[in-house]
Amino acid sequence: MQKHLEFICFIAFVLSFILNLNIKAQSVAQISSSELVYNFGNINEEDGLASHVFVVENTGTGPLVITRITASCGCTQPEWSKEPIAAGKTGNVKITYNPKGRPGPFYKTITIYSNGGKGFYNLAIKGNVIGQSIKPDFLYPYNIGDMKIEMKNVLISSIHNEETLTERISITNSGKTSFTVHFGKLPHYLAVEVKPAKLAPEEVGEITILMNAKEIRRKGRVVCEIPVTVRSIGQKDVDENLHFAANVIDNFNKLSNTDRTKVPTAQLSGTLLNFGKLPSGKGRIPLVGGKVSGLIGITNTGRSTLVIYSATCDDSRIDITGGKREIKPGSSTSLRVTMHPREIFTRLETLVTIVCNDPNGPVRLVKVTAEK
Repeated sequence: MQKHLEFICFIAFVLSFILNLNIKAQSVAQISSSELVYNFGNINEEDGLASHVFVVENTGTGPLVITRITASCGCTQPEWSKEPIAAGKTGNVKITYNPKGRPGPFYKTITIYSNGGKGFYNLAIKGNVIGQSIKPDFLYPYNIGDMKIEMKNVLISSIHNEETLTERISITNSGKTSFTVHFGKLPHYLAVEVKPAKLAPEEVGEITILMNAKEIRRKGRVVCEIPVTVRSIGQKDVDENLHFAANVIDNFNKLSNTDRTKVPTAQLSGTLLNFGKLPSGKGRIPLVGGKVSGLIGITNTGRSTLVIYSATCDDSRIDITGGKREIKPGSSTSLRVTMHPREIFTRLETLVTIVCNDPNGPVRLVKVTAEK
């Protein structure tokens, strides 16, 4: 009888083990796509943005959650299904390429981060841009000496704390002699180079900015100035700065399905803070010490502590104060946004950037406007 009971217990243990394996197998998501590379063929630069929709399928047995999509270049913008994709169902990933100022062949990779498979999945677009004759002022609206440049403000919208990303800026020589480009002291997490090393008149080149987030060792918005010196033959050196910003977030790819049920959730009071017409001393907006202020409310509707890594504005005329940096589930806090009306001479339109540990929205933007 004792041996019979032991045998029954052994069989029950084996069945329980097999059942647990089946349950675990049922909770695994798997991302796939029948189309890995889309060829746009020839596209005309003057036709503007070119888009393609990839259909991704969840071939696993658990819900598929796409947490983030990054592109190998800022000229490529992804959009995707934010809702979990059930097993056997499909979702859309829309990729838009901006051919402006980029004549010639292109090949851009897109990396999808999710809870499916190994954590990331690659797609790509390619094609050839047929250029048009456009004045350099249109393609390169800014200049530093004889160097005309595509942009002076560089933004990496999100980069997780174990990642390395590259941003490229097109440049051209609008002068009558060759020039070289030199960079001043850089923060330890950035590497910058220009190719070719010397640009002849009307030649097109590229500045490459490489960011290594591992070197920062903190999360939140990182801002710095990149000193640039343009040296044209026979002319005085011209010095200026490029403004660089990046939002460093957590690596949410490591979250398990169980972890995702316990995450914090940031709920903002709004995405627009409109001061209206700035007061001269009287009006509905508080004017204290010659300044006006407004509030951005943040509530944690999730199941674990919400951490606010940073709340900043790149506009030096805006001050952000107050607010707790750790918000328990069900609790709220408020950030105070303050400005001095005397420093505003035209219509104000800027952004407050909030970086937090909410995997469904680690970077939140609040638009701030005011009329003078």
